[in-house]
Amino acid sequence: MRHSIVDIGSNTIRLIVFEIENNDINTAKKILNKKYTEGLITHVFDRELSNKGIKKLKKTLSSIQVIVNELNSETFSPFATASLRNLSNGEEVLKEIKDELGIEIDVLSQVDEAKIGNIGILSSMDVDEGMTIDIGGASTEIVSFKDKKPTDIINLELGSLLLFNEHVGYVMPKKKEIHAIEKKVKRNLELKGHDINDKNLIGIGGTIRTAGKVMEDLWTQDNKHFTLKDVEQLIKRIKDKDSETAKAIVRANPSRIHTLIPGIIILKVVMEKLNIDSIDVSERGLREGYLIYKVLGEN
Repeated sequence: MRHSIVDIGSNTIRLIVFEIENNDINTAKKILNKKYTEGLITHVFDRELSNKGIKKLKKTLSSIQVIVNELNSETFSPFATASLRNLSNGEEVLKEIKDELGIEIDVLSQVDEAKIGNIGILSSMDVDEGMTIDIGGASTEIVSFKDKKPTDIINLELGSLLLFNEHVGYVMPKKKEIHAIEKKVKRNLELKGHDINDKNLIGIGGTIRTAGKVMEDLWTQDNKHFTLKDVEQLIKRIKDKDSETAKAIVRANPSRIHTLIPGIIILKVVMEKLNIDSIDVSERGLREGYLIYKVLGEN
């Protein structure tokens, strides 16, 4: 069977069409993985998505709907997290899309996002406890889990695209812009009252996967595991305007050249604050978890 997942993010909207046999996630093959860089966060003012942003979202979803129909997908499951969850006019946006396109968007709560992301990770990694970090365009989720279940959640309303728009004047951030981003992340990372003390950190999402690929291109041997020292070295190379590093970012993912460094700064501050030396990168995450839990109906 074919199942279509649409992840509506603050920076990108991604359509993934899976081919699955006997409802077994381990047989899943991605027959289409298409990204739309819409930058919805740039159309949010005072927590409201503007008319221009709504039109852009509707246009993209309409195009996706055509593709899904042409591929004869049995299911069509658009979902969103902070990109729509944090909007003050979110209900109006959802109603307009449903009325005009007949598309219902599932907006995940923070708790559901943590649970479903955890399901995705554990479908490909055998680990009972630890922490996960997912750096998005407008927010960052840090989830602690034990006995394979989430126990604590930290939500930072800071993401790679949001920090880029606020602090970076051109494409690659300058030294003073990097310092400003780092200062803001430190100021906003409040851990008081949270039970976050595990040293096993797992990264999900495009920012962390791309960082691993850049480091592997430049000096490491494995893009699925890197250290805090690797992160610090990457940021130093950016500060020094190293041309090979810029080329490596373009080779890894040209669409992230402007947001990768703000995202990596978030990761650096989090790892320093939690005294974590290294991070493992999961091949699966929220999208696969959504497929398993919401579409295939597995718990």
